[in-house]
Amino acid sequence: MTTSNSRWNLLRGIAAVAVTFGIGLDAAAQPAPGGERPSRRPRTETVGFKENPKVWAVFRDVVRGPGEAVVRIKTDGKDIALGTVVGVDGQILTKHSELPVGKSPVVKLRDGRELQAKVTAVDSKLDLAMLKIEATGLKVAEFADSKVAVVGNLLAAPGPDQDPVAVGVVSVAARAVKPRDLPSSIPPKDSGFLGVGLEEAEGGAKIMSVLGNSAAEKAGLKINDVVFLIADTAIIDTETMINTIQHHKPGEVVAIKIKRDGKEQELQVTLGQRPPEDPRAARRDYQNKLGSELSNRRGGFPAILQSDMVVKPTDCGGPVVDLDGRVIGLSIARAGRTESYVLPGELVKKAVDEMKAGRVAAGPAEKK
Repeated sequence: MTTSNSRWNLLRGIAAVAVTFGIGLDAAAQPAPGGERPSRRPRTETVGFKENPKVWAVFRDVVRGPGEAVVRIKTDGKDIALGTVVGVDGQILTKHSELPVGKSPVVKLRDGRELQAKVTAVDSKLDLAMLKIEATGLKVAEFADSKVAVVGNLLAAPGPDQDPVAVGVVSVAARAVKPRDLPSSIPPKDSGFLGVGLEEAEGGAKIMSVLGNSAAEKAGLKINDVVFLIADTAIIDTETMINTIQHHKPGEVVAIKIKRDGKEQELQVTLGQRPPEDPRAARRDYQNKLGSELSNRRGGFPAILQSDMVVKPTDCGGPVVDLDGRVIGLSIARAGRTESYVLPGELVKKAVDEMKAGRVAAGPAEKK
């Protein structure tokens, strides 16, 4: 936590950087002596206030404490996400959909150690995975209630080193949302395809249509079947079913449990190849990105806080703090060119308790 005095100093520092930065932009726009304009900055040069390293440096005191609970998640030597330590004995929270199926994640600690991790639990609704590494005495993030973060408040996303990975403000305070309130995700081209239309149903997702010659038709799925389990992942609504299927590859055989006429059945389904993407959906997605990489999954969350932080998909999974250093949530998705989603702290805290207690089943990411 920062003191009121240090918070005032922080605000003064931010203001100083803003003034200096503004002068720089104005000067660049004025003609140079002799009437010639100075050469323009290259388009690749970072000039935005939120991306200015001097702004990040001002936030170092704010992110110093919470940052000790941030780790880097990797597979095959590549950065895939951040992780947030939630247990002194090596329990780490991260973004589930960024974990490649069939590959063991590696956790890089702040001291440089790289340790193999195992997925112990998955909350598909929140797109969270709990990892476990063999380590003790780790610094743990303490999540606060997100209601302290109101519209306009400054936020920072701590990274695995001294600087934040992003800074910004609260655009929309934490609120409950429905699937239609959030942008739909364009599925990865190499994700599995089932070939069904869905609607919400009690205890799962109800099949409302089945495409001809699809994986679903070949496996014997029928209209009005209610899917409640796929490959050991509980299906609680249409969004979790879609995300679970997309987490598998074409040609994979997955067990799907359904309820039909009041009886439970299990079907073995060989997932198909995804058909060509709808050009209209691809165009909308391109316009939303405008050169920025977005998270594959950026919808289906029950509640979010929205900010204008520029959080890369590979930096999702880490904590988000306010100016007092309170961890008010967890970065869960880069949703658009100027918007990132944060899972509210109270939601994350509850999910962590349920995962630790074993009340949330492990998902497909840890299967070899």
